[in-house]
Amino acid sequence: MAKKKRRSKFNKRTKTRGGEIKPLAISFAILSTIGLIVWGVLSVMESPFLKAKIHWEIDSQLPIAPIVLKKSIHSLTDNKYQFDTDKIKQILEFQPWVAKAHITEQWLSNDIQIKIKSQQIAMRWENNDCKKKKTLHCTGYISNNGELFTPQKTVKSEAPLAHSKAKKEIVMQLYQDYQDYQKQAGKMPIKSFSKTHIDQLTFKPNIKVNLGYQQKKQRLARFLKTYKKLRKKVARKKLDKATFDMRYPKGFTFKY
Repeated sequence: MAKKKRRSKFNKRTKTRGGEIKPLAISFAILSTIGLIVWGVLSVMESPFLKAKIHWEIDSQLPIAPIVLKKSIHSLTDNKYQFDTDKIKQILEFQPWVAKAHITEQWLSNDIQIKIKSQQIAMRWENNDCKKKKTLHCTGYISNNGELFTPQKTVKSEAPLAHSKAKKEIVMQLYQDYQDYQKQAGKMPIKSFSKTHIDQLTFKPNIKVNLGYQQKKQRLARFLKTYKKLRKKVARKKLDKATFDMRYPKGFTFKY
């Protein structure tokens, strides 16, 4: 009977040690599994296949190099798995030559497509307040939407030349008036348009017309009618460099 009791105690101690080791083994296995999962996730995240990509579609008329656009958003796109499209759009459209940056997200991925639309020059522009035209913001362009933009990189253009202050509302009004005047003048192309306290037009080749600050459309109509009559009486060479002042109630003055 005594021997049986000793064996019973020995077996009890053996079972107790085994019971202590088993939870430790389970904990170790769980931690190892978690570690492997974390390592796997990190390894997958480092994979270049999961990084978001940008697909560009840039207007061929854009006068600046594509690398300029890419560098401007580099901090927002380098090694990213998801893009802040609102911020990217804001930075791209801050570029003077960019009229619109349209961004769309690709289906089933974090990739995006960026379409860049270039500004279209409707008029060249010079600031009336500037003494030196080569100073920054003293020259620029007016887009076909009536928007003034003053890029550092300039391009050659045969568009009509506008003179005004740099205020947005003045530029918008100038562009609207220019369109109305050109439509009214028909086949006589406007060479330049100065808007100060009065409106002054120059038609090609070098016919200057002072419209003043009121009844401008009526005065332009009177000039066009007068010019048509004078073409039959005055030599074309003289008429092409004449200056007309239409600010008189019923008449006008002109010199050449």
